[in-house]
Amino acid sequence: MHSRLVIPSQADILICAGDGINGIEKQELSDFFNWYAAQPALLRIFVAGNHELLFDLYPDEARLLIPRGIRLLENSGIKYDDISFYSLAARPWLHQAVEIPSEVDFLITHGPAKGVLDEGTGCALLQKVISKHKPLNHVFGHIHACGNQMETSSNTTYYNVSRHETLQNGI
Repeated sequence: MHSRLVIPSQADILICAGDGINGIEKQELSDFFNWYAAQPALLRIFVAGNHELLFDLYPDEARLLIPRGIRLLENSGIKYDDISFYSLAARPWLHQAVEIPSEVDFLITHGPAKGVLDEGTGCALLQKVISKHKPLNHVFGHIHACGNQMETSSNTTYYNVSRHETLQNGI
């Protein structure tokens, strides 16, 4: 339902925290990326979610579908205009303990940390990383019922940017 989103023309940075599609069809992913690349922004960050199965099953092929102008972040980071972005491949959970840089402005994952807008299904390993490194912001999706909500705790502001449920209801 991404085509129903209205992106402000003055947007500087767009972050997609996954679930732009629903399956493993290359054409569906390609269509999403073409739409995303055409959106008005100076920086477009993409983090794969559990619905972008191609990134798990055929990662090299999936990466080839990403057009110019979209930055895939996965267990990596970038700095843009003195703002640091880092992503962990939590689709929707981490499977082992990981580290992130000590100073991160935006940590982006698909899944939530345990105890924060997660309906009881968040990742305990991710919460440990956030507790240790205290990124200023954590942007995620996955839990659609908690979409479009934010919460602040221990110096980190958490944003569930999922929009699926609200778009289905016409909002």
